[in-house]
Order: sequence, then C-alpha cells, then structure tokens
Amino acid sequence: MNWDAISAIAEILGAVAVVASLMYVGKQVAQNTAMMRVGAASETLEKDFDLTNPILESAELAEVWSKGDHRLDELSEADRHRLIFFERRALMLWHHNFQLRNQGLFPDANWHNQNWIIQNIGQRQSCREAWRLFRDSFEISFQEYIQGHFSSADTDTV
Repeated sequence: MNWDAISAIAEILGAVAVVASLMYVGKQVAQNTAMMRVGAASETLEKDFDLTNPILESAELAEVWSKGDHRLDELSEADRHRLIFFERRALMLWHHNFQLRNQGLFPDANWHNQNWIIQNIGQRQSCREAWRLFRDSFEISFQEYIQGHFSSADTDTV
C-alpha cells in the first residue's frame, strides 16, 4: 500500500466520523428540544393552575371575578384594582406562551387552547380594562396578536 491510498482511506474515515458526529449532535438537539417543550408545557399548566386556583378557593374572589364580566362598576375601587391586576397576570401568562410559541416550544394543541381562551376570556370587561392599561408594556407583535383576537371576538358577538 502506498501513502496516497492510506491518505485517501484516512480522509474517508474522517468524513464518516464527521457525519456520524453531526448525526449524534442532531439527535441530541432534537432530544433537548423535546425536553424543553415538555418543560414549557408543564410550566404553562402550572402557571395556569396558579392563576385560576385563587378563584376556585375563595368565594369572595370568585364573586369579584364574576362581576368583572360586565359589572366592573359594581365593585369597590380596591376590588376593581385587585381584579385588573389579576387579569394582568393572565396577560402575562399569554405573553409568556406567545414567546414560547415564537421559539417553537409551545405545541399546537396548547396554542389552540390559548387562542380560544383569549377570544372568550378576552371579552370580559375587566380583561379589556387590564389590556387598555398594560398594553403598551408588551412588544408590538404581542399587541397585534391580542388585538387580532379581541377584534375577532368583537365581530363574533355583533
């Protein structure tokens, strides 16, 4: 065997090793992404439960939340502020999920669920008031996303 043949075999083996390494790294990246999606879904579910749990556990808060539908003016000033900040927490959760979606970490089924929630919960007077107050604290793309859902909900109720 001459040195040219040995060099050619070494180059082929090197190329095979590079391809194998790239395949391994690709598999690791895919597994990591899958784990990140599971983690993001779990985190979102936990945040959703944390958000709604106080309403389930407190009759007083459930009554305040109920009045936020279309009777916001029936609440005391303190309860109105509490409710608007409660609704802000929902906006923050939606924003968090929006960011996860943009990173490819939020599954389609969860995204469909969030869109449905925004169109329905977003019709609440207290949610609209919270959005009016805090809208400008969010980036433009999220503002457009929410505004699109609110507009869609508005035309559905007409």
